[in-house]
Amino acid sequence: MMQLGLGLGLRQTLEQKIYLNVQQKLALKQLLLLELKHPEYPDVVKGLEGMKIADKVLKEKEVAGVLIGGLAEAVWNQRRKVEDLYQHKDVDVMVLSETSFDKFEGGVDWWLPQKGRVKVNTEYRRNESEKQWYENGNGVILSFGARGGNNLEPGLYIPDRQWVVNMREYEARAHVDENVTVGLDDNVYEKFRDHVKKKVKTRLPKFICEEFDRQIMSYQYEPNWRIVETVKLELFDLETLRGINKFKGNYVKPENLAKN
Repeated sequence: MMQLGLGLGLRQTLEQKIYLNVQQKLALKQLLLLELKHPEYPDVVKGLEGMKIADKVLKEKEVAGVLIGGLAEAVWNQRRKVEDLYQHKDVDVMVLSETSFDKFEGGVDWWLPQKGRVKVNTEYRRNESEKQWYENGNGVILSFGARGGNNLEPGLYIPDRQWVVNMREYEARAHVDENVTVGLDDNVYEKFRDHVKKKVKTRLPKFICEEFDRQIMSYQYEPNWRIVETVKLELFDLETLRGINKFKGNYVKPENLAKN
């Protein structure tokens, strides 16, 4: 009887779902609209060929980089074919060390580390501190940061599935004013992550595993924790992102979720 009760209780726990009220559904809808898609640039490389070019350039410059953007999502699907990857606009790479690149060198959208003393001024917080962020050849600021990776061998690294999910969440959260948004809570973020996970599957295609052997930051394919866990994402809130853009002299239009 005890075993039956335990099994029933476990099954009931596993079957629990998150249900959102009207305000939460509106907040989720607005959050999904904030999934960022960077503009396409001329003469960019795409798909697997573009990834191979990025890997080659990084090795020539003796630095490591991480695949980000839509292609980082797309590779996480075991059924994906080589030709499918060419549907994505370009190859976005976060370069983990300070290195000189020509603008869109090799046709790759390089996101390079920058540093500066950034002021964050809000009703509740006023400070100035040293910050690191990433920007591309057109001066666009990446909506999240990252730390680590200096110990990696040169080349292009494929991030873990959960890293990609977190990346998409951090991108969206950086454009949300959580102090004024009605209905935005942990349940809404959990639904957002579920939405991303439907696109980011659990395994990589064989051709990706073969081409980027020892350059996959996932325990499914790489036992070395120094490779898997070395690059940590950094969440920027809206005010930090504004502070970075103000430091760069960029005008930032508020993108708060509408109150309801």
